[in-house]
Formats: sequence, C-alpha cells, structure tokens
Amino acid sequence: RHVKVLENQTLYQCEHCGKRLLSKKGAELHEKQYCRVVLDIKQAELQKSCKHKCITTHYSYIPGEAVMQPDYDYCTDCGLKI
Repeated sequence: RHVKVLENQTLYQCEHCGKRLLSKKGAELHEKQYCRVVLDIKQAELQKSCKHKCITTHYSYIPGEAVMQPDYDYCTDCGLKI
C-alpha cells in the first residue's frame, strides 16, 4: 500500500473545532454552516435574546399505545425546552 504525499498543498484548519479542510472556500463554508461549536454559540445567543412568546407543547406516543402524551414545552422561535 502506497501513501501519496501532497506537496505544496495548503490546509486550512477551523479555529473552533480543529477540523482540517483543503480549500479556503470550504473552510469558510464549514465555519458558517457546519461547525458545531459555532452553531451552538449562535443558538445560545439566540435563546438568550429570545422573549419566548411562542410556547408549544411537544407530544410523543406512549410506548405500545396509539395515544400521545405531552413531553415538554418549547419555544418555537429559538427551540429552548422549558
């Protein structure tokens, strides 16, 4: 088994999660849309600034039954479980 070594290849690394990416565009896309650390920070900021006016109850089926029961309340704007 041979290993191919890329020479003169620039690698980009995410400052937040450490993932290595081959292109600058891919690194920017990763940071804006896919980096779990950045997304969690944005979600926390959204939840902190939200007024929680749209509260909805989440329902799930009772195991073995065809009936649903309420599980928890959450804000539909920011997703915070209440």
